[in-house]
Amino acid sequence: MLVLVPLSTVATFAVVLGSRAQAEASASASAAEQVRAFGQLARASAAVDQELLVVVVQAALNNPDAVGRLGITPAFAAVAADLVDQSRDRVRAETDLELQRSVELADPADTARTAQAAVRELRARVDGGGALDLPGLRQSWAAVAALLHAQQDTVVVAAASSAGSTATVAAIRDVRVVADLAARLNPDVVDYLGWLLDATGPDEPTRRWQWLRSHAAVMVAREAMASLADADLRTRALGLAGTPSAVQVDSLLTTATTQGPVVPTLTQLRSLVSAAGVVTEETTDVLGRAVEVAAASAAVDGAAADAERDRTVLVGLGAFVGTVLLLWLVGRQVTRSLRGLAEQADEIGRGRLVDVGAGGPREVRSVGLALGATVASLRRIQSQAGAVARGDLGAPVLAEPVPGPLGEVLHDSVERLVDAFRTRDRLQLALSHEAAHDPLTDLPNRAQALRLTTAALHRARRAGTATGLLFVDLDGFKGVNDRAGHAAGDAVLRTVASRMRRVARAGDTVCRLGGDEFVVLVEAVTDVAELVRLGERLVRTASRPVVVATTSGPRQVSVGASVGVALAQDGEVDGDELLARADAAVYRAKHAGRGRVEVFDDGLRAHIDERRDVEEGLRHGLAEGQLHVLYQPVLDVLTGALRGFGATPRWARPGLGELTPEAFVPVAEQSDLVCELDRWVLRTATAQLAAWRSEAGLALDEDGPTVSVDVSARFLGDPRVTDLVLEALVDAGLPARALVLEVGEAAVVEAPSLLGRLSDLRTLGVGIALDDFGIARTSIGALRHLPVDALKVAPSLLSADPADQRVVALVVAAAHASGLTVVAGGVEEAEVLDRLAADACDAAQGHHLSAPLAADGAGALFRAGTVRTVSPGTPTG
Repeated sequence: MLVLVPLSTVATFAVVLGSRAQAEASASASAAEQVRAFGQLARASAAVDQELLVVVVQAALNNPDAVGRLGITPAFAAVAADLVDQSRDRVRAETDLELQRSVELADPADTARTAQAAVRELRARVDGGGALDLPGLRQSWAAVAALLHAQQDTVVVAAASSAGSTATVAAIRDVRVVADLAARLNPDVVDYLGWLLDATGPDEPTRRWQWLRSHAAVMVAREAMASLADADLRTRALGLAGTPSAVQVDSLLTTATTQGPVVPTLTQLRSLVSAAGVVTEETTDVLGRAVEVAAASAAVDGAAADAERDRTVLVGLGAFVGTVLLLWLVGRQVTRSLRGLAEQADEIGRGRLVDVGAGGPREVRSVGLALGATVASLRRIQSQAGAVARGDLGAPVLAEPVPGPLGEVLHDSVERLVDAFRTRDRLQLALSHEAAHDPLTDLPNRAQALRLTTAALHRARRAGTATGLLFVDLDGFKGVNDRAGHAAGDAVLRTVASRMRRVARAGDTVCRLGGDEFVVLVEAVTDVAELVRLGERLVRTASRPVVVATTSGPRQVSVGASVGVALAQDGEVDGDELLARADAAVYRAKHAGRGRVEVFDDGLRAHIDERRDVEEGLRHGLAEGQLHVLYQPVLDVLTGALRGFGATPRWARPGLGELTPEAFVPVAEQSDLVCELDRWVLRTATAQLAAWRSEAGLALDEDGPTVSVDVSARFLGDPRVTDLVLEALVDAGLPARALVLEVGEAAVVEAPSLLGRLSDLRTLGVGIALDDFGIARTSIGALRHLPVDALKVAPSLLSADPADQRVVALVVAAAHASGLTVVAGGVEEAEVLDRLAADACDAAQGHHLSAPLAADGAGALFRAGTVRTVSPGTPTG
């Protein structure tokens, strides 16, 4: 009996080893199948993400608001939508093919069928027509991709568990790393487009953060490519970031992280979507290579397991025979020691890391020591995994590798994982800082300033203290940009910001709102006088000269500062209101002579309330159709022939009657509401002129009276202004030469960047007139270089003062020498008209000739074509 026990143990041990070898061979084959299934699921999820990208672009092109933000016309958007529809059919076919291939696999079949059904349902929503809820659609589509990703995780865990060697484990890890990159590419572009299409909406910060997280995930996934075990695969994966398509996509997205949303043209949008698809295909190709490497490694493991099984059988037979010969030397002690060791090995096999005894003969002690060392290594791996799971990346145990090749692979994986976590943390910190600070001065930006102000007001409310805000607006800064260049202007801003930080007290916060505007937040204020004293110090320090570097060498420039002070007691207002009060105070300081400190008081409070009331009423009036346009004739000075009409808005405000532009346009110009007002007047006036031309039977190629529309600097500053004007002309069916846009001379002088926009509009064929000429000191010699067609003399120059009369004559002569026509606005007397005729002025406009007319009266005048005939020296009345 004692002889049979060790014999049966040896035989059983041989059978177990043989069975394990056979099981390892089967597991290796299963691992290869699971790896291929993982790769197929990754391709399917990438196809689903690619279809979502096309759906987002398609929805954008079918959404008028999104088309407006992209700066393209509806006609162009319709053409683009047709092209996207063709791409959509191709992408849908690719998605169906990859999902069907996934259904044909055993393990992921149910998940793939579920994904197929979800995709069909989402397509039905997309094809159903009507406006799409892009965030909701994005979430639903992401749920399909998440379902496939969850199945991928299940498959890859099963594959790794079935792997027969560290090489296969490393190859499977490579597959998962590459698949992670492939899964994050399209969501990055989708979230970017979602942010871009909502760049001016209330959810813009949320869209931007969602995209920044997606973009950061792509960056981390790309850095992980350096950790791939296979050298050839690592080279291919690292090369993905340098392909033309990847560089094209990364260039646009990287620019957006620093400079805000980059609104692409139609061609750029198509190129972006195409490039994103190519990047996904390139990454999927590398993923396919990774799957092949892992499957090949698993096949090698299976062959090795088969050979091991054969060797095990032979060794088992030899051991059985040897045991029969040596049993009489071993005895009962060996039997007991082996039994105990076998029990401990069984416990370890069940996942319980028990202590291993080392008693018995030398051979048994050697086995026990080896098994004990294995348990110690497993315990160390367990501790390292626990430290990583807890986020304790500085734990000493992470620096202790497990002995042997397997330990080296595991330790390298742990180090890569720790590095990835640290890189992610650094990137998150950098993004958080960038989102809250101005890149030029490193001061808190506008959004952060509002958050800090709101927090300070909450603290003041709890403590019963006062909070002060100083709004600092630099005087003469635009002149520095114009004379010394924008680089010098940036240097001035950095210097002034540094000086303001030094002047501010400890605990005060200096922020830059943008441009040449700063604020200083002061907490626990005891008296408004201390805020005034601080404001005076800020004025003095900002007014000190600054030496800047220019192309011609160092140069000294100077700016000034105006300061508005607002005080809130016990947190009585919110951050936006306190900032608005300080802004109103600095506005009064600038208009009272600059270089001053003004304190917000009841008079300014009433002004703000009135301005808000007008702004809200005007916004409501535009929506409710309370505004209409009057048309004042522009006549030829010599013949009285009708040259055109000047369109001016009127507001029939309930309870107040009809308001002239002077009552509401200045309020609109302090916000983006003026852009909405300008667009409305532009579309109304062009549609009305087109209707008059149609009634008169004028063809598109025939000339006729024009319509002039006064537009603001804010409207001209919109990057989409050319498309907006072209859209109004196309919708009205009006030739471009029939439209004249009037822009104030002061706006051009203060913002030379508008000249490029005026040149683009002039290229369309639209006429450009410089309004109120003569009050902003534009050089007469520069007229020939300005992209304008006409000058409109300021009414203030049409006085009886001989000096003004000489100026008008000089302006007319200089304009004619430069090839420009001259229009005199505000003609109220016959004597003025006679002088203009003597000076050879081209056209005139004013109440002496005709008051602004309603559309019906102006239409009758359009058909008549003339009001009266004027001759030099002939009285008018």
